[in-house]
Amino acid sequence: MISIHLSFGSIEVKDNLSLSINNEKLSAFYRKFSDIRSVLYDDVKGLSDDTILYAMYRSFHLKKDENIFKKKKLRFDLTVMAGLNLGREPNKTLGHFHPISEDNLSYPEIYQVLYGRATYLLQKERNGEVIDFVILNAKEGEAILIPPNYGHVTVNSGGTILIMANLVSDNFTSIYDNYIKRKGAAYYLLVDGSLIPNKNYKKLSSPRVSSKKFLISEDLYSDFISCPSYFDFLNHPSLIDEKFFII
Repeated sequence: MISIHLSFGSIEVKDNLSLSINNEKLSAFYRKFSDIRSVLYDDVKGLSDDTILYAMYRSFHLKKDENIFKKKKLRFDLTVMAGLNLGREPNKTLGHFHPISEDNLSYPEIYQVLYGRATYLLQKERNGEVIDFVILNAKEGEAILIPPNYGHVTVNSGGTILIMANLVSDNFTSIYDNYIKRKGAAYYLLVDGSLIPNKNYKKLSSPRVSSKKFLISEDLYSDFISCPSYFDFLNHPSLIDEKFFII
C-alpha cells in the first residue's frame, strides 16, 4: 500500500489500484486492457482483456470546498496507473484531445505527479499533419500544463504505480477518436526510451523534449483553493499568458 499526505488529507492506494482519502474509499472508472489494445505498438499476448491498467477517480473535493468547484466549473481528478509493461511499451493512457472552448483554443489541463514518474506525449495537429510533438517528463511533486490544442497521452515511465492529480474544466467531454483511428499517438515510447514513429500518420514533425513545468507552491488542490480565480484560464484559455503556449 502507498500512503501520501497532502493538503486535503491522506491518500492510500492499494496494489489493486483502489484509492481511499481519509479512510473513505472512492468510486473509480476503470480502463482495461481491452479498452486500449487498439492503440498499442505490439500485439500483446498473455494479458487478460479484463486486466485493469488504470483507475480514474473523478470530481473529488472536500465537502467544504464544493461551492468553489461548482462556481468555477472545474473538477479535480485522481488517476492511478499500474506499473506494468504492454509488450515493449510502458503502461499508458488511451490518449485524447479536448474540444474548443473559445477563440479556436481548446480547453487546457494541469497534471501533477503525486507518486512515481510520468512522461506526457503531446501532439498538435493541423490539416491532418502533426506539426509539433513534445515529450514532457515529470517526477513526484512536479506539475505540467497541457496547452490549448494539444492532444496528450500519459505514459507510466517510472516502473512503479503512478498516482496523478489533474485540474480541468467540467464543461466538456474528451475526444478519443483521433487516437483510436490512428492506433495511438504519433510516436510510441518504448520501455528502453526509444521513440517509434506511428505509420498511421502521414507527416510527422521531429519529436522534442521540453523541461517546461507548471509551478506549484504546495499541491494542485491547495493552490486552487487558495486562489481559485488564478485558474480561470482552464475555462477561458484566451486568458493564458502567451509564454505558456511555448512548451
